[in-house]
Amino acid sequence: MDSGTAALEPLERIMQEASDLALSWTRRREALVVDEKSAGQFASSADLDVEAMLRRSLAEEFGEGRIIGEEMGGDLGEGITGWALDPIDGTSNFLLGLPLWGISAGYIEKGGSALGAIALPELGLLLSAASGTGLRVNRIAQPRAASRGPVKIMALGENDFEPGPETDARAQTFRDQGYAVVRYRCAVFSLASAALGRLGGYVERGCGLWDVAAADIICREAGMSVEAGRIAPGRYGIDARWA
Repeated sequence: MDSGTAALEPLERIMQEASDLALSWTRRREALVVDEKSAGQFASSADLDVEAMLRRSLAEEFGEGRIIGEEMGGDLGEGITGWALDPIDGTSNFLLGLPLWGISAGYIEKGGSALGAIALPELGLLLSAASGTGLRVNRIAQPRAASRGPVKIMALGENDFEPGPETDARAQTFRDQGYAVVRYRCAVFSLASAALGRLGGYVERGCGLWDVAAADIICREAGMSVEAGRIAPGRYGIDARWA
């Protein structure tokens, strides 16, 4: 698949449609059916609706291919090539009416992030990138983020894979380096914010491929240093920082 600007434009259109669909659910939260998948991990009818729409639209635009999604499953085969989708990352925030949630669609090619888009619907932001395109925000190419000055904020993710004390120890290490540490409980929001230069970076160990598939290429094209990869079956880590 062509993973340059020609592929970004239809992906951006699809992600805007997904964003509009998700926003429609924020106006009728009382109608949501919510399932607690595991302790503290939720999926709603909005998650399922958005993922189904993304699957249909991506297949229509780019052809049938492998897809893995947080809610509907799937796999990318031994070649690890295809789409990884997170219809609503930060579902708890979404359900509570907090705007810190996002939608992510990333195309993986032979194990590497090649094309991706992240929508932050309630913030009116759509970030996208492909190899060599640089970061695009709301479909417009962006200059590299300016220096963040003396303010140093690092975002961390936490999940059921890495014990809390290990995440807490990492937080203290960053504090010792002069960072304030935040945990927004949404990898997609945090990584997009970092790509925009609003955070010094984001670190999480044990998230899903769908959490990082788009953010990996977006952060790289924004100019960040990114280390991302599988750390256990079905679990991924990402360390994306500004130098």
